[in-house]
Amino acid sequence: MNLRPSLLAACLAAAIAPAFAGSPTTTGALATPANRIVGAWSNVAMVGPCGGVAGAPLRQTLLFHAGGTFLDNSLFPPQGLPNLNGIAGTHQRSIGVGTWHYDPLTGQYALDQRFDWFVNNQYHGYQVVTRSILLSTDGNNATGPVRATRYAANGAIVAELCGSASSTRL
Repeated sequence: MNLRPSLLAACLAAAIAPAFAGSPTTTGALATPANRIVGAWSNVAMVGPCGGVAGAPLRQTLLFHAGGTFLDNSLFPPQGLPNLNGIAGTHQRSIGVGTWHYDPLTGQYALDQRFDWFVNNQYHGYQVVTRSILLSTDGNNATGPVRATRYAANGAIVAELCGSASSTRL
């Protein structure tokens, strides 16, 4: 009878499927609306001077953790880039860390992150990035406006950038 292999395949598929679904058992995240953002994302940000034109795309890998913490690994070259924001020298940046929260009334997320800047291997200041995020219905795309403010070590504003970002779940 050919029913046995089909029945076996159906039973295996039914047994394996729950293991791949996101749940407290597999991801550690409770199945709440807020935790829809939890996971790894490929991000592309288009920012430029506020009121001006956006520059080249900036790419990052983002990681949203259950509970509201966040990591950003930028594709910024580790050797740095020369002369950014009118500041002479080789600029390097650290990994970004931050927090996120969910507003159940609007269905949107808010992100606050920070990373450090070094110029010629000396601490130069930090940058704060804020972002509003709206998830697609299927939860695999995230878009929204971005505002980034770079501060010198003494707290003076070095640059303000505005734009948008689009993320795709990995």
